[in-house]
Amino acid sequence: MSANEAMARLSQVMSVRQLVILGTTIAAAVIIISILFVRPLIGMADNGDFFREIHNMGLYYLTDNFDDRHFSYFNKDFGIRQYPYDQNTLFISSLSLLIRMGLTLDLWFTPDNLFDIRMLAVIYVIVFLAAFYMLLKQASEYLKLPILILACMAGISVFGDVGYVAYFNSFYGEPASYVFLLLMLALVFRMLQKQTPSIPDFILFMVSATLFISAKQQNAPMGVFLVFLCVRFMFLRQDKRWKIAVITLTACLVASAALIYGSMTDDIKHINQYHAVTRGILENSTNPERDLEELGLDPKFSILAGTTYYDQYVMEHTESKLLNEEFYSKYGYGTIIKYYVLHPDRAFEKLDLAAKHAYAIRPEVIGNYEKSAGLSPGQKTTIFSLWSSVKLFIFPENFRFILLFYAVYYGGLTKLYITRFRKGEARGMMGLEVLASIGLIGLSQLAVSFLGAGDADLAKHLFLFNVSFDLMFVAMLVYGLNQLYVKLDIAQKVGVFRWKQKRSISG
Repeated sequence: MSANEAMARLSQVMSVRQLVILGTTIAAAVIIISILFVRPLIGMADNGDFFREIHNMGLYYLTDNFDDRHFSYFNKDFGIRQYPYDQNTLFISSLSLLIRMGLTLDLWFTPDNLFDIRMLAVIYVIVFLAAFYMLLKQASEYLKLPILILACMAGISVFGDVGYVAYFNSFYGEPASYVFLLLMLALVFRMLQKQTPSIPDFILFMVSATLFISAKQQNAPMGVFLVFLCVRFMFLRQDKRWKIAVITLTACLVASAALIYGSMTDDIKHINQYHAVTRGILENSTNPERDLEELGLDPKFSILAGTTYYDQYVMEHTESKLLNEEFYSKYGYGTIIKYYVLHPDRAFEKLDLAAKHAYAIRPEVIGNYEKSAGLSPGQKTTIFSLWSSVKLFIFPENFRFILLFYAVYYGGLTKLYITRFRKGEARGMMGLEVLASIGLIGLSQLAVSFLGAGDADLAKHLFLFNVSFDLMFVAMLVYGLNQLYVKLDIAQKVGVFRWKQKRSISG
């Protein structure tokens, strides 16, 4: 059978729109597979965060060289201890569950006591492609065909960028946050499109939501936005069974968020506390001694300004008795918030600093290649990096632009919301509320980034801001183009753009 005959048969059972969506998803799969699974392999080097995840899973590095383990090179293989599921500390994370699933896959296919991190990437790829396909399918219900094609191209370019995809080959919490946020959105819009949303769909949504908020403890506070959406879901159906399911699962989500946030161990708290002061308040301070006194700390700690918790050579060990007794125990997030409230100029300075890094999807100090690739330490890939590269140059790097961007976004949502309200379109209103929640998730990350960790590793801490920003940008772009296309199409049909035929001179 020729290719033309195959396409002809396929077109008989699938519409053009379905072919476009399927073709785009297949194209995304090919691109992602070529990045993650074809040599030279692309992934993310460890910045020091891997240990708390892999230690409890019984995994260990195959090298003791600090530079080979951290920042410079991506490591594909990890050793598996005899008892890989022994846990020595309480650290609740959905990543632990995903790593166990990856370990199970690896032991099925390669019983060599080595864990290939690409097994974890397989799980992320499957979830991403499922969410990507569902979102495109839902968008196709509203978009004109030419705009749908443009939306598919934008979707691949933005959300399939190596800046996002490279995280799949890592033990960071960012890829789980990314794919489960997309899956949540896909499931929400699917429920809103159905006349009668199903309980299985809602269960899948809640599972995705739980995996999202537990991907990183930084995500736990975002359970507030999800609870609001769950309350709104109560009104999608009036039967008792639905309401019981929504109430029960929402209560479970709240409990999960509280448990995740409450399970934060001292070492994680100390990392965030340390950076919030040394790389936040003290960084670029004109009077660090006075700032420390305002926090209730001894001015002698001003020598720590600009240092990080992970520095290889330190003036004082970050978990020393001195720091535990006279530093970490003397202040908390409330103290830091109070400082910024009393010093709004410093708060805006930090927001502006965050804005300067807000569009960097890819951390500068983290390499993408294995050492065996023979490239220089910390080398970053340029494969399929158009969006993450261009994004750094097309958006102004200041907080005022972000405020303007949000004003335009929420201004458009408000206008549409009022229109839906007047027409009594409850589901349309809920869809706009979901889009509004995306913006709130992104905005919250700007504040959390410097409150929780100063300017340390901003590109990673602002990862979800990037995801939210990109979702908002693509939504505005596609909606604007679709509205323009509809207006031009209507204008052409009523004859606005028809050229009048010239009359001949002879009459």
